[in-house]
Amino acid sequence: MTSQRIEFIDLAKGVCMILIVVGHCGINTYGGDTIPLYFIMSGMFFKTYDNSKTFFIKKINGILIPFLFFYLIAYIPFYIIKFYNPNLLITASNGILDIFNNRQFFNGPIWFVLTLFGCNILLYIIFRLINKDAFRILIVIIIGAAGWTLGYYKIFLPCFVDVAMTSLPFFALGYYLNKTYIFNFNKTLCLIIGITFLLISCYVPHRISLHYNVIENLNSYLAALTVAFAILYVSASIKYIPFINYFGRFSLIPLCIHHMIYRPLKVFLQDVDLVAINNVYIVAGITMLISTLCIPLCIKFIPQFVAQKDLIK
Repeated sequence: MTSQRIEFIDLAKGVCMILIVVGHCGINTYGGDTIPLYFIMSGMFFKTYDNSKTFFIKKINGILIPFLFFYLIAYIPFYIIKFYNPNLLITASNGILDIFNNRQFFNGPIWFVLTLFGCNILLYIIFRLINKDAFRILIVIIIGAAGWTLGYYKIFLPCFVDVAMTSLPFFALGYYLNKTYIFNFNKTLCLIIGITFLLISCYVPHRISLHYNVIENLNSYLAALTVAFAILYVSASIKYIPFINYFGRFSLIPLCIHHMIYRPLKVFLQDVDLVAINNVYIVAGITMLISTLCIPLCIKFIPQFVAQKDLIK
């Protein structure tokens, strides 16, 4: 992938992350519809590396360590609040063992990071065991179908393994898209294609909630792909918007921290009556501001825990 293409991927990631953050704050942005795209974009950078040791060290440093850090640190306020004022705990989380028996973590959005780790492991095993792409794709589809079946029957697997299985086809699609030149059109054509996909997605009834391993029907897969290609093609046309590209480049940080910002804000503002101002917009604005300010702070002070430096050599 060329540096030019990385630029538009950063833009697409930024758009997705902004939609997710403000969506969680209460503004209806359909941010959940962009989660399949996030798996697709992550798959574009999938590599097997020279050996298994290098692969696993890369994935532990880049994905698993950030997940564990933000997962564990979130349970510090959880247990403090639970001890002093349990009535403030408006959450389905039960405690630090949620990773094994619950779909809802106290820092909820980081389910994606754990699932992304699972997708990497699954695709790596497939690539190591099978040499031909046709058979690899077939196995990916079978695993994706098995994951969808688990979701259909509401069968939960610990550590979001079931969601990783369902998400694997999106992740693998990203890998194979990176081998093509389907985004290398001129700006005008990319914009036309992107808008066309966006219009199509608006008229496709669907229900997608990968967090809960729900992709309701084939229409939902179609909607996920049309949304993905709409954002990718529009981003390929525009390529660069300063703040959004920055937000996308370091999207792991706002993903992992925004939940711990907007939830206390909602509790604080729930009894505040602000005339002519909807509290959700205040929450979204403050959350975006603090999330953005946290990016350089995390890079400077905890780079090993936000995938900017390796903790394990």
